[in-house]
Amino acid sequence: MKITQVFTLGICCILICAARDAKSQTCMDTITNKQKVLSFYKQIVGQRKTELIPEFTAEDYKQHNPTVKQGRAGITEMVNYLKTLPPPPQDAKSPIIRAIQDGDLVVTHLDISFLGRRMAVIDLFKLKDGMLTEHWDAIQPLPDESGKTITATNGTTEIDHNASAENSKLIVEQFYKVIIGKQSANRFIDTAYIEHDASVITSGVGLADYLAGPERAVKIHRIIAEGNFAAVQSQFNRDGKTFVFYEIFRVANDKIAEHWSVEQVVPDGVIAEDMF
Repeated sequence: MKITQVFTLGICCILICAARDAKSQTCMDTITNKQKVLSFYKQIVGQRKTELIPEFTAEDYKQHNPTVKQGRAGITEMVNYLKTLPPPPQDAKSPIIRAIQDGDLVVTHLDISFLGRRMAVIDLFKLKDGMLTEHWDAIQPLPDESGKTITATNGTTEIDHNASAENSKLIVEQFYKVIIGKQSANRFIDTAYIEHDASVITSGVGLADYLAGPERAVKIHRIIAEGNFAAVQSQFNRDGKTFVFYEIFRVANDKIAEHWSVEQVVPDGVIAEDMF
């Protein structure tokens, strides 16, 4: 497959997120699938050990990024390309900001800097018997946020494992059910709510009204929750185009207390459903 601009961006993101130690800021000591994903970043992508690919990915590994080949061949091609690039600096900080596991699904949230460009990335992996079987993602270039107190990726990172994942998922499900039903969802927003999406902030209408905007036509595909965090994989329309949309919510006191997101337009010629 020809390496397109989108593919190159994806490669660059994974290159940087695989800093030598690949230390996550999340609690992962006893979460097997999360450990597997973080180890994949470190050993396959960071250390470029193509010989270990069969130990991490299923032979029929399904790739939902339309610019990457299916199966192990796509990963092998990516890693071989990485071998032509300089290795990450020894002291490189891992940009893995958050990692959320719900059964066989693992979501990672990354903040990438590469060649002067900064990007937010959300990856979603599905595992079976400890092997990666599917992968979805979205990549969004970020503006200069120097000096800002609230940025696209900062904020709370630690998961409260005393909180109920089912309750966090239910709150987000109810929030979106009301939005899709064209009703007011402001009652789900905490008074101390923190917004990290610059588009929401500049809209001046708040998260609920922003997501309920005209012609947005949100369609939810998955909600993944761990403790007080819930991640949503969805799609929406804007200016005649379909976007892949990933969000992370922090829930507190049965309300949404913090929100992050990454969006990416579906490439021309690609069927939107194939990216889900």
